[in-house]
Amino acid sequence: MSRFKIGWLFPDALFLHGERGNVLALARYAELAGFDHSVTKIDFDTEDFDPMAYDVLFAAPGEISVFPYVRDWLMPYRDRISEYIEDGHPLFVTGTTTGLFGKKIIRTDGSEIDGLGIIHSVMTERGYIYGDDVLFNCTYNDVDMEIVGSQVSMADLDIGDEEPFGELEYGYGNSGKDRKEGMTRGYSVFTNALGPVLAYCPWLTVEIIRAAAWASGKSCGEISYDMDLEKKSFELKKKFNLSKQTNLTNCK
Repeated sequence: MSRFKIGWLFPDALFLHGERGNVLALARYAELAGFDHSVTKIDFDTEDFDPMAYDVLFAAPGEISVFPYVRDWLMPYRDRISEYIEDGHPLFVTGTTTGLFGKKIIRTDGSEIDGLGIIHSVMTERGYIYGDDVLFNCTYNDVDMEIVGSQVSMADLDIGDEEPFGELEYGYGNSGKDRKEGMTRGYSVFTNALGPVLAYCPWLTVEIIRAAAWASGKSCGEISYDMDLEKKSFELKKKFNLSKQTNLTNCK
């Protein structure tokens, strides 16, 4: 049985919004695909970190104040992480931590924090927090799908010329000024959708497992699982959000 390795980046520093569920979802669907899975914590005590040793890397949201410390630790591995992404391996990043992988974060006091510069994004912190659901269409691994999650946003994201992950049906998305949700490069995803979204929307999780297996040259078995509960939950959330009287800010 092939080993499917999940690397969890800094779970003790990047730990907001209960995103542990994304790791549990990845592990569960890797098991359903026939893999002997493992989850490894990557943090300040890790020695000889090699992104290529993992099938999927995951990073949850964190407080912006901890980003410089995580960035400094990851900086020696920056080129290797970029190679990991360009070779088609999935890096899955949620919430504020997208800013860590971008060019810079502009704080509310005007100060700036340099990111890893792996993606061409700029995050600008706001003086208020936005919280609501987010609903969008996307295509991942050549499969069209709808995604629903929650969003707790304290910063606006400008992705420049990067490809958005999805097109909003409802919610704030990257900035509340257009229909862009997150961004994607290859099979790596940077999204505002929390929840945990990979438990909410297992159809995305399945495709991440398949994409990861393909990138690693591993044979992925048929992933068969009853998703009726998740589909019914999705349809209920979709109906509720689209029935709200509020519309997307400035999105016509």
